[in-house]
Amino acid sequence: MGSSQGSTLSTNISAGFVDGSSTRRGVSYVDSLPVYVKELIAGGAAGAFAKTAVAPLERTKILLQKRTEGFQSLGVCQSLKRLLKQEGIRGFYKGNGASVLRIVPYAALHFMTYEQYRVWIVNNYSALGSGPVIDLLAGSLAGGTAVLCTYPLDLARTKLAYQVSGLLKYYWGVYSYWSG
Repeated sequence: MGSSQGSTLSTNISAGFVDGSSTRRGVSYVDSLPVYVKELIAGGAAGAFAKTAVAPLERTKILLQKRTEGFQSLGVCQSLKRLLKQEGIRGFYKGNGASVLRIVPYAALHFMTYEQYRVWIVNNYSALGSGPVIDLLAGSLAGGTAVLCTYPLDLARTKLAYQVSGLLKYYWGVYSYWSG
């Protein structure tokens, strides 16, 4: 971002409407953020939306994999129905808060560090070129960085998702993970 772009982003925009009226509005604060911050925000938001959208299927998958009492011989549709009957809509999203807490930093870090690693590799190892090998290396480094930073939250999410109402409660969320 050059200085001319920064000054353009901080100016006010005057918008004219078909009826002849106009309004003045400022460029949003996000427009003035550095690219890597925008990548962090975009990656985190995309990850949170995606995780929340698939949360009911994720919870059902975990219950079926664990062979939880009452779910061991059911298919996906029957498991979804039983979960809705036993726990209501909230049962579909049990553990989703921890999942979103894990995926937001994971997706944000992965999205942002991929580009940072890619630029670093291209600048320091120009002999490798700019093909799929660079993408593979940058993606591997970015994925490793993101997992390393977010693994404790993934463990907490999994423990929450394994619980079913009516069974012995032994885990109370992220707090339990950090308190021992």
